[in-house]
Amino acid sequence: MTRVALLVGLCGVLTASPAPACPTCACGNPAMTAMGAEQPFVNRVRLATTLRAWQQDEGTPSVDAVRLRELRLDVSASWSPTPWLTFAANVPVQLREQLAVNLARQTGVGWGEVDLSSRVVVHGSGQLRPKALISLIAGVRLPTALTLLDQDRRPLDMDAQLGAGAVAPQLGIAWSGFFGDRWSAMASLMGELPFEGRYGMRMGPSAVLVGLTQFQPVRWFGVRAGVDVRGELESVVNGQTDARLAGVLGSVLADVVFSLNGQTLLLAGARVPLVDSRPGPVRTSPILVVSLVVDL
Repeated sequence: MTRVALLVGLCGVLTASPAPACPTCACGNPAMTAMGAEQPFVNRVRLATTLRAWQQDEGTPSVDAVRLRELRLDVSASWSPTPWLTFAANVPVQLREQLAVNLARQTGVGWGEVDLSSRVVVHGSGQLRPKALISLIAGVRLPTALTLLDQDRRPLDMDAQLGAGAVAPQLGIAWSGFFGDRWSAMASLMGELPFEGRYGMRMGPSAVLVGLTQFQPVRWFGVRAGVDVRGELESVVNGQTDARLAGVLGSVLADVVFSLNGQTLLLAGARVPLVDSRPGPVRTSPILVVSLVVDL
């Protein structure tokens, strides 16, 4: 099963959408930071929606090619009870289509797999304008996606399902740096170790590294650029190793960020794959992203 959509959601609470660092006053850090990279404060609550679209072609054309398409809407929320602790949840709604070379089509629609996480700021909390924030993140992806069936009540192929159907603990570290009023940067490294899911498949351990720099010439507008590198080891299916999903997918990302008012931001951008070491012919389209976040 393709890991593009699942890995896209792995750091949902880290990279899904931007948010201002201090929406209630003008004395905080003015950088428009990614959700999960910002400076927490007591009772900070944020809601976000992120829409993603992507396409992937696998196999040899006219022989065994399979095309996968997905439209995914993530609904996220976070709450900071203290200046150093944040809880977050992400709920995806997905439309996924699998089209085989013989024109056989399978479509999956519904809830995806929910991510729950907690973030602890170990450096920089409590400061009015910190130069850097360092955070530890622990979370879990839950097998909330139902096993989808076709019209004959048979389970859809794994690629058409909306998740692996497994509990997947996650652990990571994140850094945010602020350099005056115009420049900021963010980096995160998240690892995931799934348990066995549906069809006797246990996805291999995976890791996601994201790094970006943001230039904000004015308070209400910014541009971001960076890299997104995702790697996965071999999976195990019914006791047998499967290397079809193992490898590294490296992409460049570019976004524009707008502050619509003091508490609402809009992000639009793309992740363009440049390096793909997964075995077999795999062609992944750019992932298009549009996000809206509101600070309450």
